Amino acid sequence: MGKVWAYGSRVLLLALAVSLTACKTSGGNAGSGSATPAGPAPVASPAPQPAVSGGVPAATTEAFVTNSGAGTIATYTVTDGQLSVTPVSTTVTAAQSTPRWITLNGGFAYVANMGFNDVSTYTINQGVLSAVPVSTTAPIAGTAPNKIIVNNTGTMAYVANLAAGDVSAYPIHSDLLATDPVETTAPAQGYDIAGIVLSPSGQHLYCVYFISTGTTGDGYVASYAVTNGVPAPMPLSVTAILPNTNPMGIAISLSGHHIYVVNTGIGNIATYAVTGGVLSQQPVATTTPVTGSNPFIDALDPTGDYLYVANQGSGTVASYRITNGLPASVPLSVSRAVAGSGPFGVTVGVRGRFLYVTCEQGGDVASYAITNGVLSAQAVSVTRPSPGSVPLWLAAAS
Repeated sequence: MGKVWAYGSRVLLLALAVSLTACKTSGGNAGSGSATPAGPAPVASPAPQPAVSGGVPAATTEAFVTNSGAGTIATYTVTDGQLSVTPVSTTVTAAQSTPRWITLNGGFAYVANMGFNDVSTYTINQGVLSAVPVSTTAPIAGTAPNKIIVNNTGTMAYVANLAAGDVSAYPIHSDLLATDPVETTAPAQGYDIAGIVLSPSGQHLYCVYFISTGTTGDGYVASYAVTNGVPAPMPLSVTAILPNTNPMGIAISLSGHHIYVVNTGIGNIATYAVTGGVLSQQPVATTTPVTGSNPFIDALDPTGDYLYVANQGSGTVASYRITNGLPASVPLSVSRAVAGSGPFGVTVGVRGRFLYVTCEQGGDVASYAITNGVLSAQAVSVTRPSPGSVPLWLAAAS
């Protein structure tokens, strides 16, 4: 079949002008239906928590969602974890830009445009994005930027280029990205880059790569030394290439001593030890595979005690307790996503009380209450989908 993103994302990427789709509830490959985690039964999920009462107003903020299908960025109000049913404002991007990932940096938002092979900067004024970008990087043909992250000092942005298999580093001056990157890592020949994370110290960059043929594929994780914000062009370490793993998601512990990699192909989460930026060649722990789950993207909560994973095949969202840097082998809780939604991206609120899930297939964005790492069994709020929206990523203002 050639190289495709077999788990519900690569197909739409090609169809949307070098774009990437999200997962499909049907699994995009062998996964379908509902999966039951192996091992002990999950802890019963608590009922959704009510809004703050007693005369104290509920906290209200904003969330921004990229809709690759509609070519828009939607702004929702969030009140005590519940998103407004419809957007309070919508920014229309250039035709066929295919906005993919959004990252916030103070009063600015950076959006990776897969269709245009560039990154746009928008201002945020009273929770509303500017109608047009205030700056845009120079496009680099065929790169298909997939993810963008910013270092802790807000001075450097790192862009994962899916199709090119490399990472570009852009200086940030007065909150605007430089037109051209100061460094781009050497491309991983024959591999696409699925995700990137920066170490807490900012001294190392970790990247997960995959290559797929049909419904199986290999993948690996590489680390890069970062000096004065600039990553080295060549890896500091590379894990052994693992057959049929198709790694897609990556997260890092708060200590920086462990990397968590979601392997869509074999349905588990692998944990690698990190010493001086060098990853262990083999995982030091793995979760129990769940048949048909097709785990895709993961996110760590602010305390570092829990890991949350979107399962595109089973249409669920799972939480895992982390002890001494290692996730439990079976989920702490498993929650049903909105029927027919295709959960894709997971974002934890900064206070760790709510989880936000973008649902590509149904076009919804759902939020779940979190109590001691356990997700509410059902979503506490679900947005009303707009035709052709295809939400892929959410960034919360606070």
